[in-house]
Amino acid sequence: MQEEHFGIVLSDSTAELIRRYGTFDEEGWLVTFHIINEEIIRAMEQAAEWLRSGFFSNERLSEVWAEENPCSVCAERVGCNITCRRKHAFDKEIYGALLCGRKHAAEIVERGGEEVKNMVRFMVRLEENNTLIFFRDTPHPSGAINLDKNYAVTIDSTRPELRPWSAALYSMFVVHPEGFPLSHLGGELRGEFVRIYRTITKSDTKVATLKSRLKDPATLSHLLNNKLSELNAQLREAGVKPQFIPRTEQSKANNKPFFIPYLREK
Repeated sequence: MQEEHFGIVLSDSTAELIRRYGTFDEEGWLVTFHIINEEIIRAMEQAAEWLRSGFFSNERLSEVWAEENPCSVCAERVGCNITCRRKHAFDKEIYGALLCGRKHAAEIVERGGEEVKNMVRFMVRLEENNTLIFFRDTPHPSGAINLDKNYAVTIDSTRPELRPWSAALYSMFVVHPEGFPLSHLGGELRGEFVRIYRTITKSDTKVATLKSRLKDPATLSHLLNNKLSELNAQLREAGVKPQFIPRTEQSKANNKPFFIPYLREK
């Protein structure tokens, strides 16, 4: 599971800037700081990656991170980082606000929709060893599904032991909460499934075998049904509750979508 917080050690000079010019509340949380340098920007970007690595399936980074830096379209951007007022204004408005929690870093959306349900902001403090510590102010909702960047899954606070095929198959259901017919793994979803399987196995040999099996129409249906049965057996053995186990609305429904019931809840 994701670590409770993320920490990065700053240089003595940057840490001193924060201590001297930052404002902290009674509990030691940073509430204002406006002198944003490249080291702090790199720390913020790493904190965003930490945040993303622990997202549940209904979380995403906020659009604040996509704001266009004026330097990206400026012909004079080389060598003017220290003197450019537009750059400093942008860094203060975006990174300074994210650092101090005035802008939200991530969003929790309604399942099955795009409506923002809650906002996640950073809570940041500076430790004595020059370590900048990031927390998220809004915890994960209980019972959610967490799929990290390496496709390791946590279900209802449990990390089941899944074999590579099962892990890749479950990841596909998380990525596609609307569900999909199993046959699509040999067609329109094959490339995505292979990519996820490659990330999990890190084995070119296993990937080559997977590609060959997905291209065999004579055995594909039997293969996919067996793999789904194996996945669900592993989930039940791990004590995963029924609402987190893939199913379809009908039996004998090879052309009907399978889905995780929990992800369809509104």
